Amino acid sequence: MNPAKRVTEQLLHTLFPHDEGAQYWFRDAAGETGLTCSGLANRAAHDPVTPQTTFHCFSTTKPVTALAVLQLEAEGRVALDEPLTTYLPGLPYKNAATVRQVLSHQAGLPNPLPLSWVHTAEEHARFDVSGFLERVVREHPACTPPGRRARYSNIGFLLLGQLVEAVSKRSYAAYVRDRILDVAGCNAESTEAYLGFEIQEGRHATGYTRLWSALGLTITCLPDAAQLRTREDGWIRYRPFHLNGDAYGGLKGNVEGWAPLLAALARREPRLLSPERYDAFFEPQALASGRPSGHALSWFTGQLAGHDYLCHAGGGPGYGAEIRIYPSLGAASALLTNTTIISDARLLDRLDARWLPARSVHAGTARASAPTHDLRA
Repeated sequence: MNPAKRVTEQLLHTLFPHDEGAQYWFRDAAGETGLTCSGLANRAAHDPVTPQTTFHCFSTTKPVTALAVLQLEAEGRVALDEPLTTYLPGLPYKNAATVRQVLSHQAGLPNPLPLSWVHTAEEHARFDVSGFLERVVREHPACTPPGRRARYSNIGFLLLGQLVEAVSKRSYAAYVRDRILDVAGCNAESTEAYLGFEIQEGRHATGYTRLWSALGLTITCLPDAAQLRTREDGWIRYRPFHLNGDAYGGLKGNVEGWAPLLAALARREPRLLSPERYDAFFEPQALASGRPSGHALSWFTGQLAGHDYLCHAGGGPGYGAEIRIYPSLGAASALLTNTTIISDARLLDRLDARWLPARSVHAGTARASAPTHDLRA
C-alpha cells in the first residue's frame, strides 16, 4: 500500500474510531488526486465502505444552490442586489434583504431547528415540497434587518431553490442535474461516481449515531415524527429518508461524484461560470458595518497552513459531510461519513494538512465563526 494512503487510513481511523464509514478525496495543487475509504457502510451486514458507497451530503448542497443562482445572474435573469421578494413577491419577509444577503447568510431570515424536516423514502414520490415550504414560512414569518450580522438560515436556501424554479421554469433538481452535475461530469457512466438527489439502492450507506454518547442519548429524547430511528447493537440506526427540500441539503453521493465538481470549481471551469462570476462566488462578503461576515456566497471562509479556503459542512441524522476548495491552488477535498455530525468540525483541516504545500507565512488554522448545525442539515 502507498505509504501516504496508509497514513490517511490511520488518520481516518483516528477521526472515526468505532468503524464509522468514511470516504476522503483530495486534489492537490499539482493535480494529483487520492481517495481513501474506511469503516462500515452497514454494521449488521459488516459491509465495508467502498468508492461506490453513497452518503447523504446535507448542507454541502448549499454551494451548488448558490452556483445555480449565479448562473441565472450571468444570464441576466437574476440580480444579486435586488430584494429576494422581487422574484418571490408572496413572502412575508419585507426587510428588503437582497439575493446576495440571502446567499451570504446575512438576510435576517429565521432558522428554526429542522428536526421534523424529513420524510421516509417511501413517502418521497408523493411528498408535497411546496406545501411544506408554505407551512414553514407561515409558521416563521419574523425577520430582522439584513446586513447586521451573519445568521445561518436553511429557510434562506429553501427560498433560493424556489427562486431557481421560478426564474428557470424548471424543477430545482432538474436544473441542477442538467446545468451543473452533468456539465461537471459528476455521474459519468464509466465510473462509480454519483452525485444527485436520489438514494442509490444497494450502495447507500446506512446512517448511524453511537447510542452511548452524549449526542446519542440526547437524540433518543427528541421527537421522531417520521419514525426513522431504530436501535442496533449500541447504535441508533436510521431508515432511508430524504430532507424536505433539495436546495438546502438534498444531495446524496460519494466523493467520486463530488470530485469533478469541486475540481471544476477550483480550476474555474468556464462551462459553469465565467472568470468574473467565480470572483463573485468566492469573494468574502462584508456586513453592512464593513466587518467580515465569515462567508462568501454560501461558503464559509478559512485558512490552513497559510492557504485561504472556502468550505461548507453538512450534518444531520446519521451522516456528516465536508467539502472544500483552495482557489489559489486549484485544489479541493471532500469527506463523507455515515455517523451523525452536528457541527462545523473542520475535520478536513487534519486530513488536508498532509498534502498542502507549506508557505513562508505563519502556518496554522484561522477559521471563520461558524454556526453549530444542531441536526439542521
